[in-house]
Amino acid sequence: MAKKFSVYCNGVDKTWYDSSNVIYTECIDHDNKPKTLKVVFSNGTQYQYKDVDVRDYVVFKNDSSQGKALNRLIKEKKYEYEKLENADLEAINEELFFRSGNGFYLENNTEKDYFEIKNSSDESVFKLTKALEPGYFEMVGDILEAVGLTIKKNNN
Repeated sequence: MAKKFSVYCNGVDKTWYDSSNVIYTECIDHDNKPKTLKVVFSNGTQYQYKDVDVRDYVVFKNDSSQGKALNRLIKEKKYEYEKLENADLEAINEELFFRSGNGFYLENNTEKDYFEIKNSSDESVFKLTKALEPGYFEMVGDILEAVGLTIKKNNN
């Protein structure tokens, strides 16, 4: 199977592939409606397909060849599509490294007054109902990194 890693969070199914053609997809979940599928190719070109039937998406995602499945299940069925601006392949690979390495997000929201730690699937693992002072926020991040965790910080 060509699938490397997959994660579902915030209504988006993100999947990375070990393929010479299709390297990444995002499927935006619309409850009880067809899906929106973004496909990123190895050269950074990306397309977004609209109103994709969930069965076609699931078979595509789990096929042993995403290139062949894309032709058979998406292109031949003539789903409406648009070409998007080229993808940032470095950012896609960085997110794969972060998510597959059990990274954690630290969010310190001073506007809404909370501090939260989420795992790489965007599930809350710790939450305070008060934002941290900037020095404490940095210190928490430094401590978590010191024990070997991969951290992304959002201090706003």
